[in-house]
Amino acid sequence: MKNHYVTLVAVILSLQVGSVYAYGSSSSSSSCDKPSYSDFKPSANKYLQTFREFSFVASSNTTASSIEVNISAGELKEHFSAKELQITPQKSGRLEVKGKLDKPFQHGFARISVTAHSKPGCEKTDGYLIRVQ
Repeated sequence: MKNHYVTLVAVILSLQVGSVYAYGSSSSSSSCDKPSYSDFKPSANKYLQTFREFSFVASSNTTASSIEVNISAGELKEHFSAKELQITPQKSGRLEVKGKLDKPFQHGFARISVTAHSKPGCEKTDGYLIRVQ
């Protein structure tokens, strides 16, 4: 009888340890390292005479084919997919992104919005406002 009791305790203890390991491994796999953007040109809250070109740098974990830029300025709404942008990898692994409007925007506020992902389900959108006089 004592032999069965010891075996039962050993089985119960091993089951609890296994469930703790399973819990720990599942929680660590859900992290998301979102892309980041920097070096925006023109810079945020900048006053410009005219607006036609823009550029920024995306972090090295950014998937280049996922980059999209939206420009909203009054009735002007332009969308740029990755194929319509000039994307140049830098030595650091970061991506330099450049784009150009078909015609210059000359008066009012313009919102530049950037969206990209580093892996499926790990997306970040960032944007800023400029003023054109």
